Amino acid sequence: MNSETVINQSIIKNNYGYYEVRNKPRESELNEYYSKKYYQDEKGNYSHFYNENDLKYFSNKIEQKFWIIEDLFKTKNHDGKKLLDIGCGEGFTLKYFSERNWEVLGLDYSNFGCGNINPQVLPNLKTGDIYQTILQLIKDKEKFDVIWLSNILEHVIDPKKLLEDCKSLSNENTVLVIQVPNDFSIIQNNLLETKKVESEFWVALPDHLSYFNAEGLNNLCSHVNWGNHKMITDFPIDLFLMNDSSNYIKDKSTGKNANNARIEFENLFHEQAGKKINDVYESMASVGLGRQITGFYKMKI
Repeated sequence: MNSETVINQSIIKNNYGYYEVRNKPRESELNEYYSKKYYQDEKGNYSHFYNENDLKYFSNKIEQKFWIIEDLFKTKNHDGKKLLDIGCGEGFTLKYFSERNWEVLGLDYSNFGCGNINPQVLPNLKTGDIYQTILQLIKDKEKFDVIWLSNILEHVIDPKKLLEDCKSLSNENTVLVIQVPNDFSIIQNNLLETKKVESEFWVALPDHLSYFNAEGLNNLCSHVNWGNHKMITDFPIDLFLMNDSSNYIKDKSTGKNANNARIEFENLFHEQAGKKINDVYESMASVGLGRQITGFYKMKI
């Protein structure tokens, strides 16, 4: 379902309104990549060690989403609730929900991330080909109250198929949580126009095969009958690139300080604003700001 809008030789804009890789790898190639290389090589956002501020940041960001989920359920009673975390990474979401007495299940290609950072969730983890595991869960008629896709949809070859499979694992009140990078954003496009960066640095191959914005993500979800109920964002770390002294693309040595500043701001904001923080992030999402966007969906009746 691709249009003819070409961003570069590798990336095109499709009819949903988001961007995707023109020639995608084979499923077997991705399986090999994620099972044997991704976590072990500390690629992406994954690390072998996190400090106290990092851990607080991860917990705070999950809590912000948890508050919205509670509002959508219209109850704080979590008895018998079940979470499926597809591509659970290092297990922070599994840990957060299990500590609140949810029944949790995580899927991933490898147990390296969870085993290294949150080994207590390993009994709730299924490893191997994620798509085969999903098919088995569907065959077993498993249903979940929350399906969590955090920084996963941009990696998969066929996002629409994954969203359709999620419907088969849902009941009528299931909340689907999708977090993806906010790419080709107004800030990023401005950085290109003002020559603060020389290229689309956010294009990350072979890791990211799709590059979403809020409109494109909602269009795709709506096409497979997932209705959006809320969209939030987060701190727009790309702002640092507007300042030559903190431009971590031109000067890699400034990247760590930029990330630390983001984490300190997010933790302070969370502590001071409480649940009001989501009102701010919802407004920011509506105008295209923020480095990541998170949509909350329920099946349309």
